[in-house]
Amino acid sequence: MTMNESYTGLRPDLLKHVTKKKCEVLDLGCATGANGKWLLDFGIATLVEGVEYDPEMASQAAKFYHRIYNLDLNSEHALLDAITDKKFDYILLGDILEHLHDPWKTLSSARMLLKPEGNAIISIPNIGHIDTLIHVFIKGYWPYNDRGIFDRTHLRFFTLQNIKNLVKIAGLEAVVIERNFRYRDALNKEFPFYGVILKSLFKNLYTFQYILVCKNSGSPTSDHLPTHSLSHI
Repeated sequence: MTMNESYTGLRPDLLKHVTKKKCEVLDLGCATGANGKWLLDFGIATLVEGVEYDPEMASQAAKFYHRIYNLDLNSEHALLDAITDKKFDYILLGDILEHLHDPWKTLSSARMLLKPEGNAIISIPNIGHIDTLIHVFIKGYWPYNDRGIFDRTHLRFFTLQNIKNLVKIAGLEAVVIERNFRYRDALNKEFPFYGVILKSLFKNLYTFQYILVCKNSGSPTSDHLPTHSLSHI
């Protein structure tokens, strides 16, 4: 399997929310372990464990992490069956949920691995970005790309309201919602000089990713749960 370098970089937008010192972290979809290595190198985390499906990436992350679980998160109960003796201060879910058949169930399982005052830190691409309007309604096609909003491996698609429902269904509550803005899906498309106006007036259209910090709100709910969420595609 070829390693997709789009998912191997450091994520400062997520790591800045790891504010507790000497914490224990679970990194879901940890790729080659850049984020956990950073947390350990700077003494922020005392323990980092990771879950990664790709065996090549998992072997790279294993050089830094205390433990790597080479799991398929699409397998029902895989996460809770594998991790039975640990709770974590933080669980990182950086651009992983949109790749899963049932992100509602996976996030609910992740919640059960949080300590009482723990946080899930989530990033999810915004399908409501203006590029969707441009490609589908103006150009008349749906791109299948190697990365970004139109990554061909995405199975689920979310707007901000979808993300809020996802979090609620999992039994979490968002205490921080941030936005990563991007003018176009392509990496080299910078905002024009009036970009600050676009981001102010049309913030949902120019949000490329949403970043959420979530706390445990109690038991998960079935409210608005998609009827197909438990079925494989």
